[in-house]
Amino acid sequence: MSDKLQANAGNASGFSPGRRLLVFLSRHGAPFALTALIWYVLWWGHSPDLATPEEAMRHVGWVGLIALAYIALQARAVLAQPRKAVVHPLIEFLVSVLPLLVVLYAAVDWLRGAKDLSVFQVIVMQQAMVAVLIDVVFFTWFSMRLAQHSLPIAMERS
Repeated sequence: MSDKLQANAGNASGFSPGRRLLVFLSRHGAPFALTALIWYVLWWGHSPDLATPEEAMRHVGWVGLIALAYIALQARAVLAQPRKAVVHPLIEFLVSVLPLLVVLYAAVDWLRGAKDLSVFQVIVMQQAMVAVLIDVVFFTWFSMRLAQHSLPIAMERS
C-alpha cells in the first residue's frame, strides 16, 4: 500500500484534518464570517463618520451587498448539500442560528439601554436580522424538504 493510501486508511472520509476544515468552511463558513462582521460593527464600535447622505447611502449599500452575498452563499450551501446526508441540514440550521443569536443579543442590549448604537449600527443590525431570518426560515425549510424527498430516493438506489 502506498503512503498516501495508508495515511487515508486511518481516516474514515479520506481527507486530512486541514482539508476537512476547508470543506466545512466552504459549506458552512458564511454564517461565521457574518457573525464576525456583526460582532466587529456592534461591539468594536465600527461606525463611520457620515457627513453627507450620499456617504450614508454608500455605506448602507455595502451592508446590503454583504447581506445579499451571505444569502447567496447560504443558498449555494443548501443546493450543494449531499443528498444522502441527514446531518447536513441540521448543521446548516445550527450554524445559521449563530449570527441570529449575536444580533438578538445586541438588540436586547440596545433596547435595555445597556448598549449605545449609532444609526449605522442599527441599520447593520436590522439588515443582518433580515438576511439571517431569510436563511434560517426559508433555507432551513427548503433544506429539510430537500432532504425529506432525497432520502427515499437514495435508499431506493442503494
